[in-house]
Amino acid sequence: MPEKQGNFLGRSGPFWRFIASWFVPVIMTMAYIVLALTSQTDATGWAWMSIGLAFVLVLWWMFRMLANGAAMTRAVAVGDADRVLEIDKRPLHAAVAFELNGEWAKTLSAVRRAQPKKPREQVLAATTEIAGLVETGEIAKARELLAKVKPLVAEMNERLEGASHIAVRLAEGKVLACERNNSEALAVLQKVIDDVRTGQRTRALAHHYAAQAAAADGQHAVADKHRERARALAPNAWFAT
Repeated sequence: MPEKQGNFLGRSGPFWRFIASWFVPVIMTMAYIVLALTSQTDATGWAWMSIGLAFVLVLWWMFRMLANGAAMTRAVAVGDADRVLEIDKRPLHAAVAFELNGEWAKTLSAVRRAQPKKPREQVLAATTEIAGLVETGEIAKARELLAKVKPLVAEMNERLEGASHIAVRLAEGKVLACERNNSEALAVLQKVIDDVRTGQRTRALAHHYAAQAAAADGQHAVADKHRERARALAPNAWFAT
């Protein structure tokens, strides 16, 4: 089974992962067992207490899912590869972590081992692979994959799945920039930059590729401004150094 990890109040390590993942369910189960043994009730009472315990465990599971999802979104947004791996070490998120570090061979290897089932995960896998393909010079493959993922994201509600739409738009900007379709690339990347939903690191990446497109188009002053913004937004990212 894939290893998932978490933290508690910003702390990490085996003990804190246990607190974050299993402490509440274990304590609640023990409390319900003690309550059942000391309550002097019949089978009906035991059944209702079991239903109550199941309800509590379902609520805790839902809370953990939402908390992990929010933590993952934030880790990706700020470019924290270590935190991404701490939350989830499955191949898809390992690929995301490698992408955040600019390790392209590892990115492609990991993402090709992933088996995404949900549309959101399929989009994440495709855009992550496109990033690796672009940076390793396989532009034709990146374009082919982009053509496959665009219909998928078009079926997704943009209000609910804004991050997926932004990721595909950024991927399109990357491909256009590497194909030297500079004016189109700048227009697409500017939409990513101007979108209020765009995360800090994603906006920095858009500036990075916009700088490439602007420089290739001879707009060197514009390129310098995009580079400055990229470094300011993500000073420790691979593209800032």
